[in-house]
Amino acid sequence: MLIPSRTRISDTLQIWAALRRRPVSPRQRLLWTLGNLMMFAGLYLLFYVGGIYVQNDYQRLAARGDNDLEVPRTMISASVPEVAPQLAQVAPKSTTIAQSSTSTPAASSLPQLGTISSDMPSAAQVAHVSTVERVVIPSIALDSKVIEVGWSTQKIDGKLAAVWDVAEYAIGQHHGSANPGEGGNIVLAGHVGGYGHVFRDLFYVHPGDQVTVYSAGQEFLYVVQERLIVEEDDAPLAQRIENTKLIGSTDHEQITMITCWPPKGPDKFKQRVVIHAVPFSAPVAPNPDTSTIR
Repeated sequence: MLIPSRTRISDTLQIWAALRRRPVSPRQRLLWTLGNLMMFAGLYLLFYVGGIYVQNDYQRLAARGDNDLEVPRTMISASVPEVAPQLAQVAPKSTTIAQSSTSTPAASSLPQLGTISSDMPSAAQVAHVSTVERVVIPSIALDSKVIEVGWSTQKIDGKLAAVWDVAEYAIGQHHGSANPGEGGNIVLAGHVGGYGHVFRDLFYVHPGDQVTVYSAGQEFLYVVQERLIVEEDDAPLAQRIENTKLIGSTDHEQITMITCWPPKGPDKFKQRVVIHAVPFSAPVAPNPDTSTIR
């Protein structure tokens, strides 16, 4: 290795000092300033975007059911159009559907329709406490925490209506829907896309698959009974009203899991995948590949 002599070092320092003493033109100062601003802006953008990715990865990790991290309670507000992957709940007398799926997509890039009901939640629903904590579906390697999701009230057709929020990372249990062991409809919804995409593989669940639900410290075993694919966003009003029965109250215990479909393509999010599961002791459809399209 060649070691520079003291003379060379001295000459280099003198040249550098001479360059620094040279007068700097306004144009050079401007270019230097702009260069520094662009460098700092690039660094800020790099750290900002990197921070978002790190936060999203952490939120997805925390939403998994196999750890003790605090479950993310990030919601996409019902006040934002097209946010929830549930079925549109519209009164039969209504001729106007609020928050149409053809309007501008929300910032979440999930152009999905919120659940709308002209019948305000009853006092019993308001007082009801959701207890589902975790859902496991081995056939699609799903293991997710569950949080309770509520609603906001909006005026639709001049009447107050309830519009559901949706969990962004975890699975959301509709506040007021049944809990395991109560003999009613346990309504669970999640996104097929976006940051959480907790139900991205729900379409691939079939009759006969097992579902384990953890609620109030207990484990409940269910088996998938049917898979429905229903038209929603472009369906006639009568069809959309009929769809709401799928998430209504029942006189028997079942789980209803809902997400949008398909996740991409020209018909993106226009359909809903609806999975019905019943307690393990209940009879199940014999054909594991059976699904219904409405």
